[in-house]
Amino acid sequence: MRLAVLGLVVVSLVLAGCGVFRHRPTTPEASGSPAGEAGRSAAPAAPAAPAGPAAPTAPATPEPPKLAEQLTRVASELSELQNAVAKLLVASRQQEDQLLFLQRRVGELEAQNKSRAPSVPSGFAPPAPMPAPALPSGFAPQAPMPVPAVPQLRSATTTPAEDLYRMGVEKLRAKELDAAVLVLYDLIGAYPDHPLRESAQFLVADILFQQKDYRGALADFEALIGAVPGGAKVPDALLKIGLCQRGLGDGALAKQTWERLVRDYPGSVAARQARVLLRG
Repeated sequence: MRLAVLGLVVVSLVLAGCGVFRHRPTTPEASGSPAGEAGRSAAPAAPAAPAGPAAPTAPATPEPPKLAEQLTRVASELSELQNAVAKLLVASRQQEDQLLFLQRRVGELEAQNKSRAPSVPSGFAPPAPMPAPALPSGFAPQAPMPVPAVPQLRSATTTPAEDLYRMGVEKLRAKELDAAVLVLYDLIGAYPDHPLRESAQFLVADILFQQKDYRGALADFEALIGAVPGGAKVPDALLKIGLCQRGLGDGALAKQTWERLVRDYPGSVAARQARVLLRG
């Protein structure tokens, strides 16, 4: 009986021990299995403690300037300034040409008036000149004021005439009329006796004619004939002079100019055009 009870106690202890071993939790630290090692390696590392105050961030580098756009804008502004200067110089030269034309016309009219002075009829004596008024004592007669001479614009360019003419033609083809007139005026002023002067002045006058500046064109066409009276451009200049005169409202003077063209240059192309204009 005592042995049976002792056996039951041993069996109970054995069963209790198996239950304890079966329900004991296993931790990665307790087990040296690969799973435990993998768990330890997969565990997130603890954040490191800050060593000190955070360093200031570097400022962002500024965006590089757009040089191409700035250069384009500056070039555009420079071109506008050059065109404005060219227009001012062209206007100044046109006014000078008009003044010379008016002075020449006044001289021609004065010469005509002197040649047409009426003769004194026989039996009549010419009137005596009026005596000059007596001046008070202590006053000396004043000398007449001299008439100021018209300044002639001379170009200070050192560019060869051939290069100036080529530049003027290029400006004309590019429809930059004011710049073309400015360059061609430089040629005329710097090289008045050069063979290209005739063609340069004809181009200037023709540009003014196309712009309907008949008075300025007339002055330049007449200046061309005066400078190169035997030039190849004279017949065409006479034709254009008549057109300028007609544009200014003087049809009778235009007719006289075309008649002169037909008479002096009968075989020229300009004379054939003048005949058509005379018939019309």
